Amino acid sequence: MRGRLVVLLLLAGTGAIVPLSSAFASPANRAATTTGSVGIRLVAVPGASLKDPLASSYVVDAMAPGTRLTRSVEIDNDTSASVAVAVYPAAASIVRGNFAFASGNSANELSGWTSLSHDVLRLAPGGEALDTLTINVPGSASSGERYAVVWAAVSAPPSAAGGITLVNRVGVRMYLSIGPRGAPASNFTIGSLTAERSATGAALVVANVHNNGQSTLDLSGSLTLSKGPGGLHTDPSTATLGTVLAPGVSEPVTVQLASELPRGPWRADLSVTSGLLQRSTVATITFPLNRAAKAPKSAGVPTLILVVIALFALLAMTAVALLISRRKISRLL
Repeated sequence: MRGRLVVLLLLAGTGAIVPLSSAFASPANRAATTTGSVGIRLVAVPGASLKDPLASSYVVDAMAPGTRLTRSVEIDNDTSASVAVAVYPAAASIVRGNFAFASGNSANELSGWTSLSHDVLRLAPGGEALDTLTINVPGSASSGERYAVVWAAVSAPPSAAGGITLVNRVGVRMYLSIGPRGAPASNFTIGSLTAERSATGAALVVANVHNNGQSTLDLSGSLTLSKGPGGLHTDPSTATLGTVLAPGVSEPVTVQLASELPRGPWRADLSVTSGLLQRSTVATITFPLNRAAKAPKSAGVPTLILVVIALFALLAMTAVALLISRRKISRLL
């Protein structure tokens, strides 16, 4: 979940921000304009990715109270016009396993500790510039995780009075752990695997991931089934889970498979990673019966009753017809 592009609309006069779209971009996150795009990327610290791969894309570090951190970000303009790019920090948080951006210029502790060497960068067409990000952690800061984002934003004035100001912005996430002893330990566990069915009958493999470490995790995972009926096996399937897991938090991991998949038994191998940290679990599973599948319709009691009534009616009509026919014959004789 690296390099996520977030483009937003800012409604003038109300301060409301409405998500417009999101996508993946590399190596720089980009915000579209009418003639091109503006991008921002973190200038990686040499060797940082060896300690934590996330540090090549995000500002990720552990700091003690009273210390300072500096990083560089590069902003580029691939449009055909000169642009003024506003660069500023704002609040972020983790909500239900996702990195959530606060609206507008909302602040929190980490964004309040963060400053940029330039508030606005004026870039010529095809130009680029570096901006220095500085984090000053106060000596009174308490231990714990902090989240924020550094935004690069471009805007266009409304075409008429009272119109809408279009603001496109794109950012670099910040994960900061405050504590006295350097980088906190990372760890997580995976609970037991269970086989379930969705409401539509899809085969589901479900487990629970718990962050029992002291740092935030950025998770991804996959599942492989093997040793199924007749020796069947499946290609790896991507797991659906809350990608950002804060310390002490648990999130479900779900892998959805085709409803036509044989019930089993299967050998299920689930692997979940966060940076260089990897955990896996194995179990033998059998999926429940697919009760959502359409069963062949059988004649129920109401249908049988209607059939019997129809037969009696037919017999009665036949008897009446025979009786009338006999009377006509007797009169002729």
